[in-house]
Amino acid sequence: MASRFKVNPALRRGFDTARVGERPMTKSGTMSKIFLLLALVTASAGGSWFFLAENQGLLFPALIGGLVIGLILALVITFKPATAPVLSPVYAIVEGVAVGALSLMFESMYPGIVGKAVVATFVVAFAMWFVYSTGMIKVTQRFRSAVTAAILSIFVLYAVNLILSLFSIDLPFMTGSSPLAIGIQFVIVIVASLSLVMDFDFISQQVRAGAPKSMEWVAAFGLIVTIIWLYIELLDLLYRLAARD
Repeated sequence: MASRFKVNPALRRGFDTARVGERPMTKSGTMSKIFLLLALVTASAGGSWFFLAENQGLLFPALIGGLVIGLILALVITFKPATAPVLSPVYAIVEGVAVGALSLMFESMYPGIVGKAVVATFVVAFAMWFVYSTGMIKVTQRFRSAVTAAILSIFVLYAVNLILSLFSIDLPFMTGSSPLAIGIQFVIVIVASLSLVMDFDFISQQVRAGAPKSMEWVAAFGLIVTIIWLYIELLDLLYRLAARD
């Protein structure tokens, strides 16, 4: 799934410090934009959920369309960070449509699973913020290299699985609810969680470096990307666990 691979490429880039007379990036400013984008994702997901529940025939077009358009917007923001103030809210709304459609699909199979995934996402996000802010996890170059390598490995794994699925071939350890499949999904959730730590560290570093105010949008976009990825992976993990019962 495309949204699984949007793991904050924008936050891996370097940026200049604020110019003379330009306001610098702040943590409070970044947080306000994070909450705004999160609110847009939530509102869009909720709206699409209720709409698609009454229009089931549009479920898959909304899901695929949201993912594809979201991916395009994410790539534009990544390679042209100056577009973040305008495109980040659009991305949040579009991705919310896809999240709402996907959530409705899972909820129809296992009622209550979406609520658990939402709670788990916020619990994990808070836990990652806590371990970072207290220094329990240090974001060293080795840490960044390890997490980045893990993210790339996941990308390759999903890409191979997607290509094989076009020929009606499935990787046994990527589908179903076998202990191996659940174990791999759990590892993916861990990687997504650790990616949040890298996002928090990026924000702190950019604030300390005096990055320009516009970087708040880029940082907020990157964090929302990771939160959505984490939510989808947690939803998938809960689905696999529920399928075993």
